[in-house]
Amino acid sequence: MKTKTNGLALTVASSLLLCTVAACAKGGGEASTSPSPSASSASSAASASPQANVYPENGLPKDQKVTLKFGFFEGGMGRAYIDNAMDTFKKKFPNVSFDVTYSPDITKITSVKVSANNDADMFDMFSGSVTGGIDPLVAAGKLEPMEDLWNRKPYDGGSKTLKELAISGGFESTPRVNSITYSLPIAGSGNGLFYNKSLFEKNGWNQNPKTWEEFLQLCQAIKAQNIIPITYPGQFPAYMDHAFGPAKLFELADLKGTAQKFETDYRNINLPQFLSPESVELWNRIYTLGKSGYIPAGVAALTHTQAQMQMLQGEAAMVSTGVYVQNEMKDAVPKDFKWGFMAVPMGDKPDSVKWIRSSVGNGQYIWAAKPELNKKWAKEFTVWLWSLDVQAQIVQTGGLLPIRKDFMDDAARAAQLQDAPKAMFDYMNRNKVMLVNQSRAALTDPAYAQALKVMTDATSQIATGKQDPLPKLQEAEALMKKAVEAKAK
Repeated sequence: MKTKTNGLALTVASSLLLCTVAACAKGGGEASTSPSPSASSASSAASASPQANVYPENGLPKDQKVTLKFGFFEGGMGRAYIDNAMDTFKKKFPNVSFDVTYSPDITKITSVKVSANNDADMFDMFSGSVTGGIDPLVAAGKLEPMEDLWNRKPYDGGSKTLKELAISGGFESTPRVNSITYSLPIAGSGNGLFYNKSLFEKNGWNQNPKTWEEFLQLCQAIKAQNIIPITYPGQFPAYMDHAFGPAKLFELADLKGTAQKFETDYRNINLPQFLSPESVELWNRIYTLGKSGYIPAGVAALTHTQAQMQMLQGEAAMVSTGVYVQNEMKDAVPKDFKWGFMAVPMGDKPDSVKWIRSSVGNGQYIWAAKPELNKKWAKEFTVWLWSLDVQAQIVQTGGLLPIRKDFMDDAARAAQLQDAPKAMFDYMNRNKVMLVNQSRAALTDPAYAQALKVMTDATSQIATGKQDPLPKLQEAEALMKKAVEAKAK
């Protein structure tokens, strides 16, 4: 398989294990964000001749005040890390300030601004997702390319570029359009079933089922105690993907020895998609869980916080979500609660590889129709987010994984990971694991979005055993075929 699907598990998880047993070197400590001379050599912004009124680190003018309008997605990661990053950036570059709009609905706000087509009112940079994907914006020349930033060096020194420092697979798995990066990632994420470890210990339940049959036996044991085995936010069915999404399709293909072919077909949307053998098998297994009563009948009404609260309060044993869950629910976690993590095993052999959905992201986009100086400073801020002290904030308060692989080189930094990601790393240390990014090509024909919607709308009905998946898979496949054929014209 390609490097992008397995490097994070080998690099980051192994580093954490080494640090845990005090094998990591303790020298170095926290890195300062004071930029080194090497940062200037790679700076794409250093186009001006050396002058007294420019910053030597990036060649940008000191005497021109710039205010960056920033639309920030305030979600599970919170805002503490970005506030800290802006504060330290402003101390280093006092001519730069930020005008920030924080919102969990920043995607809606951004979409309204995009539709208004008023470049002056648009954010200089914004995080969060983009309605309809970024492809139409890229085609219209609305987003600033960031591929050049991979060759930059971080502001806290060193000779390596961001591309070289990225966690294994981080560069390769970054979403691109026509091989160009438009949002540089600043963190990593892992996904699966997070569980109430204290509850598992109390009941003697299997915390590491290695086969599908063992997983079914676990769910049966949990249900026998009148506890919900699996929950997820039914109002947002995509949360099922965290534990039961395309990563499991990769795993089913791998069990047959066809993972490489499956990856090619999946990422390029070679038909069949919804009616591929892996897809039919996976949805039938989800249907089996529902018919067995292992997913609650009322799941469709749950928000993400309600589903996660079910697990935290012991009403449910496991929840399908991401490593950010601890940070997102930090005010609701009981004092005696302990985090556990597992992937859903698809195979019938204990030593088979468990595939886990992973991703890199959480960066921001830069609007192309903005003054050049604003765009250059927005890029500098993006590079700033790779500084180790900012990464430490992302780990501590954002609850995600560091984007830099050298973060784990220091035991003190490694210890800053929250308990939920530590639980995931513990699982990876005890099992054969392959991490995979679920990104793939997108189709512009409306039938593509309609195909996805068919399965999204049917997820909760299938997951609760009320809907045979095959008719929905056939309906979605027909729409996908229409979208693929439209692209070929």
